[in-house]
Amino acid sequence: MVKLFAIKQKYSKKIFSREKLLEYRRQNINISKNERCFIYTSAPIKKINGCFIVKEKIRLPIQELWSLTKEIGGISKKEFLKYFEGCKEGTAIIFKSIKKFIDGLPLSEIRKMIKGFRPPQSYYNLRDYKATLLLRRFGYKIPSLVDY
Repeated sequence: MVKLFAIKQKYSKKIFSREKLLEYRRQNINISKNERCFIYTSAPIKKINGCFIVKEKIRLPIQELWSLTKEIGGISKKEFLKYFEGCKEGTAIIFKSIKKFIDGLPLSEIRKMIKGFRPPQSYYNLRDYKATLLLRRFGYKIPSLVDY
């Protein structure tokens, strides 16, 4: 399954500049190695403007997660602790590769392709036909979800 992650603009900038080589999440996400994931940069950008391939997912107690990922996390310890406040464990999705799309796909166009689409709070599982539409839009061969 292909996922679409909603990411704040300040963090997507860091991802595309390679300052941030992973995405933190509070919940335990069912995600696989080599899975392709789209990046939806939230307001004010409101576009699918990139994607990443998953290298690995790590789920650990908060302090262990910080110790293991702080060098590639792209955020300060203060931001990290604030984000994970109240959590015993956290997830880090480490990127194998990152691609920034030249133009991206604005929210208005996404809604034409996927009826009733609303930007997710965290992430959105794209059903096969929706993923196929988006992958075709960005020039990926179909159905080669493993052809990276």
